[in-house]
Amino acid sequence: MLDWLVESMTDRFQDARVLCATKLVSFTNWPEPGDPAADFGDTELETLVDHFKPVLETFGIHVERIPDQWTVLKVLMYQEPQSLQKMSWFRVKRSHQHSCPDLLALVDLVLSFPASTAECETGFNTMKQVKTDWRSNLKSDTLSDLLMVQLSSPEIREYDPIKAVMLWHQDSIRSRRPDFMDRAKRVIAVESEESDEEV
Repeated sequence: MLDWLVESMTDRFQDARVLCATKLVSFTNWPEPGDPAADFGDTELETLVDHFKPVLETFGIHVERIPDQWTVLKVLMYQEPQSLQKMSWFRVKRSHQHSCPDLLALVDLVLSFPASTAECETGFNTMKQVKTDWRSNLKSDTLSDLLMVQLSSPEIREYDPIKAVMLWHQDSIRSRRPDFMDRAKRVIAVESEESDEEV
């Protein structure tokens, strides 16, 4: 039983080394500029390169150049006047794409990983609520729109429907309600007067 348990845990956590190595892309884990270790991140980089080598080579990335580009990038990053804590990979890629293209491709790959599966699980639970047995014939476009509304909309307490109603009314080919715009203007005017009085 113990052998089976060890084997199961080994299978379950075989990618733990890779996940630990992804801390390399977080600038909060980098050493301070005054004390940059020369070999900082080399072990983590080697782990990532070994793990993703087939994928990288498939897309024409020169894997053998990545360690040298890592050394170059570290030197360039510690010469930046801006604090590493405020740095972003978008800015790094824009500035150093020409000198470290293969390394930055690996960084893009690592940054594309979701931090957890919580969002996926939330999405599937929401889909079960939206696509019930009574609504099993929803087209994929309709289902996608409904899920977008359900998952990306603000809380009902924070939602202001005025903009959506105005958009719905203005996008119609013919007038939906002739006096709607006048009423909407009056409502907005009353709300602005009330807010002015509160101030």
